[in-house]
Amino acid sequence: MLNMKVMKYISGFISKAALLLFALGLFGQVSAQDTLRTFGPRFGIDLARFLYIFADPSETGAEVSADFEIYKNIYPVFELGYSSISESEELFDYKASGLYARAGIDYNILPLKDRSMHHSITVGLRYGMSPFSHSIDRIRVRNAYWGDYQPGIYENNLTGHWAELVGSMKAEILPNFFLGWTLRLKLLLNPDMDPLMVPELIPGYGTGGENRSFGFSYSILYKIPLLKK
Repeated sequence: MLNMKVMKYISGFISKAALLLFALGLFGQVSAQDTLRTFGPRFGIDLARFLYIFADPSETGAEVSADFEIYKNIYPVFELGYSSISESEELFDYKASGLYARAGIDYNILPLKDRSMHHSITVGLRYGMSPFSHSIDRIRVRNAYWGDYQPGIYENNLTGHWAELVGSMKAEILPNFFLGWTLRLKLLLNPDMDPLMVPELIPGYGTGGENRSFGFSYSILYKIPLLKK
């Protein structure tokens, strides 16, 4: 779990992003001069992933994303990332790592009269999957009568599948540069992927012992301005 300082840090990011989007929306309504809308692929990196080093157990990883407004208010979205954990306890050592990918679509529900504005508040759906491996070693089974027993290492290669309901907000802070946050409700589709050991980490999803989990992203993004119309 993230400690209280990290949670306050994330909460501050959300509040600032919301206020920034509101302020930019008001400013753009009265000052925008170019009524053409800019289209192009938008690429982002999730800054919140770097805060997971403060989690328990510590998690390292990175995530990038891409989207494109193919039609008014409709954005196909693709996300790719990597996560790993390694923890040592008194009775075992555990490791898990792997890639993950998500694909889905967002719909912008923010009404903007000025087409040159690119702020958005979106709702969307994702399908996620992760091919990953996990292993446990140095297992010690304590027995007062027979003495402690140490079985061999256990490892397995798995694939997790899940669905997400997503809500997000993005603000254009400079031409083609965006800040945004995303909240995710995740539903695990194959919780029994390993009948012998529940994964402590399914990259991109969370703990395998929970059929439902929540996620948060805070991203900086850049849109390549290919055309205006």
